[in-house]
Amino acid sequence: MQITLRQFELIETLHDRLMRDPFETTVDPREWIKTSNRLFDACADAIGFPAANDFASAMDCAAAILCTALISESAVLDEEAA
Repeated sequence: MQITLRQFELIETLHDRLMRDPFETTVDPREWIKTSNRLFDACADAIGFPAANDFASAMDCAAAILCTALISESAVLDEEAA
């Protein structure tokens, strides 16, 4: 799996936003769902829809992408080099 730095940053930002404000305690559930949908779209753009759809949730998919990107030396590409 290889993703661009821009994709990594977008996924990390959206994932962090959802982690800081769990659905069960959020003030605005509609905004949480919109953010979750944007996170899934970002994951699908990064690794493809079939791979992203294999996960139970957008949060699980994002966590897997982020962990792989942080562990692997070649998972995140500089957009200029790509």
